[in-house]
Amino acid sequence: MVSLRLPEDYLLELDLRVGLDGTRNRSDVIREAVRKYLTSPLSTMNEVVEVDLGPDLAIRMRDFCKLHSDTAEYVLKQGAREYIRRETLEGVTVDNVLSARIEEIRAHYDNDSNAQ
Repeated sequence: MVSLRLPEDYLLELDLRVGLDGTRNRSDVIREAVRKYLTSPLSTMNEVVEVDLGPDLAIRMRDFCKLHSDTAEYVLKQGAREYIRRETLEGVTVDNVLSARIEEIRAHYDNDSNAQ
């Protein structure tokens, strides 16, 4: 058990949330808030990026989130991670191919110059 002091305006906000999402009292609301806080990833930058999805993608996002019980924030973060991972891997692959080709060309010219 933990005791804490909260300002009156926080208590009023807590009371407004009692009964929502199956909460029966302030303790349930606080437990749910703590659970959500502890399961969210730690952020060191807390940078917020606003994205205009447009009407079509916004509808698809809403439907997807309902179907998978995810938040739009979670889906967008996962999408960004996957996009960055894929582009980074593809970029590394292209860099490796280019470097290998440059080495082949250098070796070819070195062999030609040594053949004199």
